[in-house]
Amino acid sequence: MQDLVIIGAGGLAREVAFLVEDLNRVDPRWRLLGFVDRDPKNDGLAVGAYSIIGTEDFIRDYPEELNVVVGIGQPQVISRVVESLKDLQHVRFPNLIHPGVVMHSERVEFGGGNIVCAGNILTTDLKVGSHNILNLSCTFGHDDLIGDCNVINPGVNVSGGVIIEDRCLLGSGATILQNKRIGYEATVGAGAVVAKDVSPRTTVVGVPAKPIDKG
Repeated sequence: MQDLVIIGAGGLAREVAFLVEDLNRVDPRWRLLGFVDRDPKNDGLAVGAYSIIGTEDFIRDYPEELNVVVGIGQPQVISRVVESLKDLQHVRFPNLIHPGVVMHSERVEFGGGNIVCAGNILTTDLKVGSHNILNLSCTFGHDDLIGDCNVINPGVNVSGGVIIEDRCLLGSGATILQNKRIGYEATVGAGAVVAKDVSPRTTVVGVPAKPIDKG
């Protein structure tokens, strides 16, 4: 079995642990050591069925090959954590793809460190970058391009030909219509319907989705 830690100790991290357990029922591959938290005061704290085993220093000092995934639902935090660990030679970033995911496996391309939860459907000719979280029961159409460090919350529907750049947050139940682009660090509110491109670092909400008035 391969050693694995989850960075984060909140509800999403516990859900990732649940995903790992489901994967092991099909193929007992992962030895989940526990959670990594930024606060050393939390060392040893029980979190669900596992415990916090240390800070990121635990990862840096680990004497053997170690698999790492980030179970934190904030794109900027995911990016920061990955950046701090990416040059460690003993660290691997595996894709954790729930066995119940439906996809054209030969025509969906993944980077590393992705978390793909139960109920997702990925059709054909998609490219998914690295360190994305595709939460429960999302759908992705043909020819979608997904960048890095995105958090796509439960029930999001992404039509064909959509581009999602890096470090975006898509709220639960959002719908992205065909051939639209979600710009860098954009946020799409829960339940929004995106009918126009979303500019970088913009938050849109509503049906149809419109930028929040910052005035």
